[in-house]
Amino acid sequence: MTFEIHKPMPEIGKKLSSPQSWAQIFEDKSFKSDFEELILPEYVQACRWFAGKSSTIKQVRIQTVLPVAAGSVGFYILILEVQFKESFSHQYLLPISFIYQLSELEEIESQAICRMVADTTDGFIYDALYVSAFREMIFENILKNKIVHPDIGSIKFEKADSFSVKSTKKIDSHILKAEQSNTAVIYNDQYFFKWYRRVFPESNPDLEISRYLNQNHFNHTAQYCGGISWNRPNKPPISFGLLQQKLANEGDSWNWMLDEVNRFFIQLDKDPKGSFNYHANEKLFEPIKPKDLAPQVTEMVSPRLIESIILMGKRTAQMHLALASDHSQTDFKPVPFNPDYSVWLKNKVTYLFDQRIGLLEKNINKLRGLAREYGQTFLDRRNEVLEEILGFDESKLCSMRTRVHGDYHLGQILMQDMDFYILDFEGEPESTIRDRKVKQSPLKDVAGMLRSFHYAVYATLFDESKKWTRSQTDQFEIAERFYQLVCGLYMHGFIKTAIKGSLDIGYKPEIQYLLRFHLLEKAVYELGYELNSRPAWAIIPLRGIMKIMGYQ
Repeated sequence: MTFEIHKPMPEIGKKLSSPQSWAQIFEDKSFKSDFEELILPEYVQACRWFAGKSSTIKQVRIQTVLPVAAGSVGFYILILEVQFKESFSHQYLLPISFIYQLSELEEIESQAICRMVADTTDGFIYDALYVSAFREMIFENILKNKIVHPDIGSIKFEKADSFSVKSTKKIDSHILKAEQSNTAVIYNDQYFFKWYRRVFPESNPDLEISRYLNQNHFNHTAQYCGGISWNRPNKPPISFGLLQQKLANEGDSWNWMLDEVNRFFIQLDKDPKGSFNYHANEKLFEPIKPKDLAPQVTEMVSPRLIESIILMGKRTAQMHLALASDHSQTDFKPVPFNPDYSVWLKNKVTYLFDQRIGLLEKNINKLRGLAREYGQTFLDRRNEVLEEILGFDESKLCSMRTRVHGDYHLGQILMQDMDFYILDFEGEPESTIRDRKVKQSPLKDVAGMLRSFHYAVYATLFDESKKWTRSQTDQFEIAERFYQLVCGLYMHGFIKTAIKGSLDIGYKPEIQYLLRFHLLEKAVYELGYELNSRPAWAIIPLRGIMKIMGYQ
């Protein structure tokens, strides 16, 4: 077999006299070896969904080959193991197809993985998701509750009981180009399918929680329609994809919040010497009732924003009430705090803390102004912060732990008709799949949203296209007051709904204790992303850490 690589597309030489030849191609060991060594590393590195771009690929190995068919057309689902020189590995899901003519595709040639060059038959190896026949096969198999038996185990296409389609004669589908870590397909402009790219050794929490919330009548998420899982002998299932109803929406809450924060600061700039005091008893993260707001607030903050933030808190509590509602399912049954959880949490956060301290020491000279001052304070007082983390004491806690969203922020919430719909339950990207499924306090998600509010406020201040009239000191002081107002309104909506629904989050001291811990954990987590990606924004999590620790 001859093999050559040419730009813009790699070529591989292999005679394929018919589609039947394609069906046995991975039995050719030399082809498989060349495909692994000369095609896949470069291809994977260029994919948007590849999460290891900051690391160096050592090799790519085809771990599993699962043949599937759609009528007379054959496809392979490959599980790739990407090994890095930094001594860790990722697994990725890559479905592939062989195409003889590009006219068979609606996508451009650059989507191909490589070109097959032979004496009699040329063609292209493609990511099968860009082939309409593969996408149609996914949808039809889910509708049929079909089970496919490849060489190993079985691939189950599961249909939700509530999901039905009047006719499947015409299935229109296309790739949603905005998706990053996974690949999304839109069917008939009604259904949203997510093909998972990262593979984990057990079921994805996104699929589990989406199915569970629909079963327990939480209506403020996308309707679960079905999923795809690979069931292996004597091992947990591996999730391949999730099908949901496509939600009509007006965008995510992040952009909406940026608009609201911008509107507030524009209003504030109309009176350059004015101040902003929203409440007689201003305590950080305390619930704030609308009736207790000072008259000045309604002049500068729209009633719509006040009502919407409270509603967002309410929807968050309703999600957690649903997650805690079915005690018959072991994976979702609430459990108490115990020493094992404390050890797990301390180990996890301590590892995170040490890694972030190392990053900060390495990058402190890249920081400027207040960011550098805060960074140095954090380094100087690292032992106090670590002591706060290691001081977590489960004996103080009487509330219950449940499954949580795990990566909860404004970007995970869609808006429609001034209401909120929660999506994307995959969990924290840096965590293992098992860590994402550990039951925790619902206040972990609350802390995630409070940190997201903090980001929205400062992202507006850091927008270079805005020309604010106040000094940075004044602007930051007012920003913190506005942030506390938003947090207080959100906490009011959350706690009122949680208590009414008997969600066991503890009494006030316990709520404050857990919230403080998870806010600190989240801010330390955020610091790593900012130092790696945009050091100018490191001031946001650093300012959060300073506030939580009382250093401001």
